[in-house]
Amino acid sequence: MISDASTSSEQLENEDGFLREMSSWSRDVAEELARKNNLGPLTDDHWKIIEFVKNYYLKTGEGPPIVKIGKCTGFSSKHICDLFPCGVAKGAYRLAGLPRPYGCL
Repeated sequence: MISDASTSSEQLENEDGFLREMSSWSRDVAEELARKNNLGPLTDDHWKIIEFVKNYYLKTGEGPPIVKIGKCTGFSSKHICDLFPCGVAKGAYRLAGLPRPYGCL
C-alpha cells in the first residue's frame, strides 16, 4: 500500500509517465496514474482491459493491438477508445504498468 500515492507514483514513473519497472505496478498505482491522466474513476470495464493488457504482455512480451483487446474482452473499438481517449498505449498500457511501446509518440 502506498502511503502518499502521488509522491510515490511520481518516483516510480519515467519522464514519459510510464512505470520504470513493471514490478512496481499495483492497483493503487494504476488508480493514481489514472487520476493524473484524467482517466478516472476506473470502472470494471477499465479494469477488464487493464488486466487483459497486463496479462497479454506477461505472456507475449508485447502489448496487444486494440483489435485483440476488443476480441478478447467483448468490447467494441469505440468503447475501448471512449474508456481510454488518450489511446490504448498512453491509457491502458500505462495503467497496466507496461513500458512505453517503441514508436509511441
